[in-house]
Amino acid sequence: MSHLPVDILINIFLRFRAKSLLRIKSVCKLWYNIIKDPDFVTRHFEQSNLQIVFKNPILHLSDFNTFNNVVELDYPFKDMDVIYKEGSFYNGLRVIGSCRGILCLSMTYHPYTIIFYNPTTQTHKILPFLPLKSPFKDNWNLGFGYDPVSKDFKCVSILQWKSSEGNFMSQAMVYSLKADSWRRGAHDVPYYDSHFRYCVDFKGALHWPVDGDKILVSPIVCFNLNDESFSSLPLPNYDIEFYVRVHIGVLDDCLSLMLNDFNYCDVWVMKEYGISSSWTKLFRVSKHNIVKDLMPISFYKERKILLANFLLYNVACVNLQTLEITNFELPGFGRIWNVYVCPENLLSFKDVEDGLVGTRKLRRKNAERLRFMRKAQRSLQHFASILQQYDEPNP
Repeated sequence: MSHLPVDILINIFLRFRAKSLLRIKSVCKLWYNIIKDPDFVTRHFEQSNLQIVFKNPILHLSDFNTFNNVVELDYPFKDMDVIYKEGSFYNGLRVIGSCRGILCLSMTYHPYTIIFYNPTTQTHKILPFLPLKSPFKDNWNLGFGYDPVSKDFKCVSILQWKSSEGNFMSQAMVYSLKADSWRRGAHDVPYYDSHFRYCVDFKGALHWPVDGDKILVSPIVCFNLNDESFSSLPLPNYDIEFYVRVHIGVLDDCLSLMLNDFNYCDVWVMKEYGISSSWTKLFRVSKHNIVKDLMPISFYKERKILLANFLLYNVACVNLQTLEITNFELPGFGRIWNVYVCPENLLSFKDVEDGLVGTRKLRRKNAERLRFMRKAQRSLQHFASILQQYDEPNP
């Protein structure tokens, strides 16, 4: 096909699956330049196929709907998840969020390393180290999303502190992939909460349901990734009698909520974003005394099934005809912790450490961070070995 005009080659390549393009990009320099071109990457993403990434606790990639062609992924500090699988109850890496086929991963212990990871290309970017200065060391929350105006992936760290006397301090730190740096956001956080729940990116903004000592204005806190302003969205008028725990997601390109009490879970969608009267309840699911909360993930199998997550436990299936809840299972795998819908994305990250580029000061900071990581990894391995000794049956 080398004799074909470039525009015809592009139209042909746009019809290929990402895995096929990744295989053929090294055929010649022309093909490589076409497939790596940012405009081509964007056009391919806009018509790309959906994939599923599931955690078990190791991350795997598979086809959407069928869960066929399962591939075990390679990603930074994967051995932290392997240690968990081998017996430790300490999770080394957690998924902060998924956006446009990219995952944001974070270590749950010092030095709190944050990673952008593309499961399609299996490339990553380790973010510059964000020091947690006093008094924000113990109370911080992360969000991950895409700014469609600047066409930039961003990570937001919500730093909060409240003293015993009631004094409150807050900051929002924003990382830009284009700038490859952290900076303080244009506005500080106007809400205090001991824990922002899982965050989703929608319409160029991050959305957190919150609960805690006080809920100011609205339980859904929004952060605009372009102008870095905070706002709020109202909850629907629900009729659940007891205390409600709110979990957020995106279903059918609509912001969605699952409102949990002890007996039921109501599923809502906001059909017109930002219009409170457009909240529509889809259905109610009986939890049959299941204490765990449900969080929406995605419709599945031609909208016959709703995938949801039992927080901190496993993935569940809600049959939309019978409204029965069952555990989601894959042959050959144990408990599936969580599922993330990831469209194919040909974006390739070139990590600073992999490329051995950057200033001497940056390389020194990266080297210091790696020493912290290795020290934490050795400690975790030692901790896991001790747990395995206790778990062994007595002779």
